[in-house]
Amino acid sequence: NTEDRAVEILRRTSKLLRAAIQGYRKTDTPAFIAARFSELIANASGKKWKPRTPRVPEFVKDPSATKLLVKNGRVWIDTAQWSQIRAAVETHSGGLIIDREGQPAAALPNDEFATKDSELLACDVECRFAEIEGFYLELDIPGLDELV
Repeated sequence: NTEDRAVEILRRTSKLLRAAIQGYRKTDTPAFIAARFSELIANASGKKWKPRTPRVPEFVKDPSATKLLVKNGRVWIDTAQWSQIRAAVETHSGGLIIDREGQPAAALPNDEFATKDSELLACDVECRFAEIEGFYLELDIPGLDELV
C-alpha cells in the first residue's frame, strides 16, 4: 500500500541524508504520531527550517515537455527522453503513466489521475534513486510560505 511504500522510501532516503527520518504507518494511531511530533518540536532547540530553492529540471521549460495535472501540482515528463525512460516511469508510477502513441499519458481520467499525488511522489523519488532525469513532480504546498 501507499503508506508502506512511503515509509520504505523514507528508510532508503535516510541513508543518503545526514538527518534522522521517521515514518509512520496506518497502524500508528494519530494520537501516537501527534505526541511524537510534539516531542520532536519541543526538542528542536528553536531551530527553524529554511527550505532551499527548488531545483527544477531544464526540460520543464521546453514546450514539448508533457505536463499532467495533479492535486496542487504538475507532473512533468521529458518527452524527448520518453523512449529511454518509459519502462521505469510506467513501473515506478504503478501503471498510472503509460505510453499512448509514443507519448507519455495518464492511464486514468484526468479527475481521477489528479488525486494520485502520493503515488506520483513515490514515483518521483524512485526515479531519482534510479537516476532517471526525465520525470519531475512539482507540488505546491499551501500554507508553507506562511510557516517558514
